Amino acid sequence: MISFRFEHVRLESFGLNFPDSLLSSQEIEERIAPVYERLRIPTGTLERVSGVATRGMWSTDVTPSSMATVAARQALERSGFRPDQIGALFNCSVSRDFFEPATACLVHHNLGIPEESLVLDITNACIGFSDGMIMLSHLIEAGTVKAGIICSGENISKVVHTTCSQLLGDTNITREKILQMLPTLTLGCGAVAAVLCHDSISNGGHKFVGGVARSASQHHQLCIGNGDFSVGQGEEIAPIMTSDAAQLMIAAAKLGGRAFPDVTAALGWSKDHVDHVFCHQVGRQVNEAFYTEMGLDFDKDFAIYNRYGNMVSAALPAALAIGAEEKNIQPGEKVLLTAFGSGLNTRFLGFEW
Repeated sequence: MISFRFEHVRLESFGLNFPDSLLSSQEIEERIAPVYERLRIPTGTLERVSGVATRGMWSTDVTPSSMATVAARQALERSGFRPDQIGALFNCSVSRDFFEPATACLVHHNLGIPEESLVLDITNACIGFSDGMIMLSHLIEAGTVKAGIICSGENISKVVHTTCSQLLGDTNITREKILQMLPTLTLGCGAVAAVLCHDSISNGGHKFVGGVARSASQHHQLCIGNGDFSVGQGEEIAPIMTSDAAQLMIAAAKLGGRAFPDVTAALGWSKDHVDHVFCHQVGRQVNEAFYTEMGLDFDKDFAIYNRYGNMVSAALPAALAIGAEEKNIQPGEKVLLTAFGSGLNTRFLGFEW
């Protein structure tokens, strides 16, 4: 079991940034209506299966760094820290400005954080932000830095538009193939950031207790994107992602079933101790399968995928930031984050509010 505990790490603040423009599942289905008609797929299937009604869309030329900067600046302002107090900045998005330099470098420059800091990208599909929090927390716990920022700006508009175009352009497409591509159409754009710090300088942040990690890499083929993706590639690059959604859901639920005993042992929490659960924000079927496997109370769940779609690495932390306010999480309550990412990887993280 890979587990970790923290005594001195506090989640100080969040920042959020979402597109003004929304794209509904109905609008997507209207766009690919000829494909639906040819394959006799009922209108409304996308929303009915996934639970995603709308998702935000930025223009394809909007850079992840610019969107992440907005969220990171908000988180920094809410924390009360100055830029010169930030010792590390990790960008954790799947979509990036360029292959190099690291997108984190652009955010670091935009925020005016000093040269004496650690700046890098951490990418790991949908769990990049969780991994960023883990890595930064180890630095804080060790005394290497006092405070740091995790950020993620996801602009997946191009992937969605490319998928629609490919579906319309392939006259030989089958039901099986379209089912592999439909999960891509649940994606949405968004940005989130968090400030973590040592408890000695915290202004009342929430305790990051610890968590566990598992990697079931035998399932690496269940969700694949065709190469790296950066906004700076230009229009000639056509990113496509395919998923075996049914098998991915089954594998993720079983992996979660193996990880849950790990996290209860690592944190000393039973399922009855957990007050709030934030599950991977992909869609209805994945969440339902997870809760069934865990035996957790579904009433403790909070989801935003119906409003925002699957925002990749920004999805789960954004759900926590929104849910903390909408659910009015109280001091002392225990919060469990259950993150899953293509690979197949999982990270279960525990917080005391």
